[in-house]
Amino acid sequence: MERQALKVAVIEPVGGHGGMDYYDFGLCGGLAAAGVDVVLHSCEETVVPAGTAFSVRHSYAGIYGDAPAWRRGLRYLRGTIEALWCSVREERRICHFHLFHVGLLEAFNFALAKLFGRRVVITAHDVESFVGSLEVPALSRWVYRRADRVVAHNHISRRELIERIGLDAARIAVIPHGNYLHVLRPLPAVEEAREALGIAAGAKVILFFGQIKEVKGLDLLLEAMPKVLEKHPDAVLLIAGKPWKSDFSVYEALMERHSICEQCITHIRYIPDAELPRYYAAADLVALPYRRIYQSGVVLMAMSYGKAVLVSDLPGMTEIVKDGETGLVFRQGDVASLVAKLDEALTNPTARQQMAVRGYHKVCSDYDWCVIGESSRELYAQIN
Repeated sequence: MERQALKVAVIEPVGGHGGMDYYDFGLCGGLAAAGVDVVLHSCEETVVPAGTAFSVRHSYAGIYGDAPAWRRGLRYLRGTIEALWCSVREERRICHFHLFHVGLLEAFNFALAKLFGRRVVITAHDVESFVGSLEVPALSRWVYRRADRVVAHNHISRRELIERIGLDAARIAVIPHGNYLHVLRPLPAVEEAREALGIAAGAKVILFFGQIKEVKGLDLLLEAMPKVLEKHPDAVLLIAGKPWKSDFSVYEALMERHSICEQCITHIRYIPDAELPRYYAAADLVALPYRRIYQSGVVLMAMSYGKAVLVSDLPGMTEIVKDGETGLVFRQGDVASLVAKLDEALTNPTARQQMAVRGYHKVCSDYDWCVIGESSRELYAQIN
């Protein structure tokens, strides 16, 4: 029996501006492989690789940059109207939105989609925004409770949606965030990467990568470094990423207070896709000392690159990383526990590499985008 044809619009404005293009292309590629006719609506910074198996439209062109906020806001609204009008014209009954918070613009998107008669699926990347000024709790409840289906990336997010938003469990589907194998560029040689970054060839390199937010616990890593350096004087902390709603001078002050400035290499900027392999190639260990997270693209990227990871014991992390098997886990917020696990990772490179290999195999099997595409297709079929 032939499967019912499904036509879907994935509406995700951030795209290549903030690194969501990795996720967007993984999901849409998986959907296309599952036989879904899918179109992605994003911003003009989302670069479309040759041979992409689905359509990409830059409906949200001009929403970032130096233009006045009111003008960028109007462009955002125009983008939503364009995306939804295209979905009506092309008979795409399902619109799939991706939310990190719910403010006025996100609520507008949802309300307009419903006004246009669309079935709405929402992926809740963060159930509750980590920046309070962006989140309007009443709007969050209003939007999520009226969505046709909500996707959570793991069981902790599902539980939060039920407890915080009051969402009916029957309307939540747990579909994981996929791996990054579809976008990885080859890693350069370790020596080449370290030379380019100004790191000694024989150093033990701990990488902290990605947007720098207070909830990501970089301060804990800096607090741990003096103790780590006592046992591993050749250790280096490589920090690469751009601050988001935070001031990096706070971390610079910590480096000075602990006299570790020379052992910290800081590249405080957005890291373009072409440069990513250099950072991961240089690293012996990728550290994610987060205080709070629902899911992490960085941990999946690190494991996709075959790198050992160290994470805090948050449920969103421990669903992916098993201590001593696919990575190392420390007690969230506990600097002594973090020091002990860093020491374990740096002391035994053989065990570290074995964990990295097991982690790589886990993301290959459990976080495959083709499987995710099939699961998403089944979800769409329930409401089409």
